[in-house]
Amino acid sequence: MKRACRLARRAVALVMAALVLASCGWRGIANVPVPGNPGTASNAMTIYVQMPNTLALNVNSQVMVADVAVGTVRGIAMTNWVATLTVGLQPDVKLPANATAKIGQTTLLGSQHVELAAPENPSTQPLRDGATIPLKNSSAYPTTERVLASIATILLGGGISNLEVITSEIYNIVNGRAGQFREFLNKLDTFTDKINRQRDDLTRAVDSSNRLLAIVADRNSTLERLLTEFPPLIKHFADTRDLFTNAVEALGRAGKAADTTLAPSSDDLHTNLRLLHAPLCELSKSAPYLFGALKLLLSLPFNIDTVPKFIRGDYINGTGVIDLTLSSIDNAFLSGTGLSGSLRALEQAWGRDPNTMVPDVRFTPNPHDAPNGPLVERGNGIC
Repeated sequence: MKRACRLARRAVALVMAALVLASCGWRGIANVPVPGNPGTASNAMTIYVQMPNTLALNVNSQVMVADVAVGTVRGIAMTNWVATLTVGLQPDVKLPANATAKIGQTTLLGSQHVELAAPENPSTQPLRDGATIPLKNSSAYPTTERVLASIATILLGGGISNLEVITSEIYNIVNGRAGQFREFLNKLDTFTDKINRQRDDLTRAVDSSNRLLAIVADRNSTLERLLTEFPPLIKHFADTRDLFTNAVEALGRAGKAADTTLAPSSDDLHTNLRLLHAPLCELSKSAPYLFGALKLLLSLPFNIDTVPKFIRGDYINGTGVIDLTLSSIDNAFLSGTGLSGSLRALEQAWGRDPNTMVPDVRFTPNPHDAPNGPLVERGNGIC
């Protein structure tokens, strides 16, 4: 007998422990899957329905098409802050891909169901397994509570007796202030128009603020270290305040001494700077040609680009042109003498075309006063 009582106590304890452990996931008897309902078979089709409000809908609620039960609500969950129903349908249900869903009351006692239907312009694509009916295609019929509340509002007057009081108070506010209200509405219209014009700027400012906050969030550790290390730095600046004061005073004395020194020569300094303007101006004009000239100036008589090709192993590349024509010898050695032009005339006498000869330096125009010149541009100091 004692053994039987002991076994009974153990059984009761095991049952209580099972109930306690199972209570962690218990959501009520209405959420227990009911076998045999439409859409619960292994070959059932599963779709998802987004709803603005699930009202009093429960798991195991019926899913109907044309008042015929064709499925069951398997689950209700919040997905991306939208109420989403997991619905099981019989595999032979034929609905378009853009089907609509509504929550309606099955009985006056509050039982609700989901009604699926084809829209006015059905899609050519069928509703497939795993599809989602979006929020824009979902709604709900008025509940019994809403209908009764509307009837009560109509039967009890709906506060119509208070409309006279409201109208009188509005009249007292508006009476004699029409101009002020008109001006206020005009200003409000102007304000709204300006806000509308600056809509892109406001959107960009919000986006920029969002990016700034993201950057600040990423630099959270840096800001924390800054706030931790900044107070000692402020204390150091406070302790060395006299040094900063002395430095500023010394800088003021240096400025005063420089002013005393440069004041007597300020006119000469101004003149020198004004005269320096002209060569700097001409130098700026020659800027496009300056770099090309430097290539030759730094490696005279060779261009700096050809220096790497100048020496090849143990020999030096070189090119020379020796002009021994009589006209060249005449220009080089007889110019300015009484015999200038004699060798040139002799070369012409031998049949040389004057157009192919070196130009005679005696008749070469001066670049400073050449016709259609001058060929040498003189600086005028005007930029």
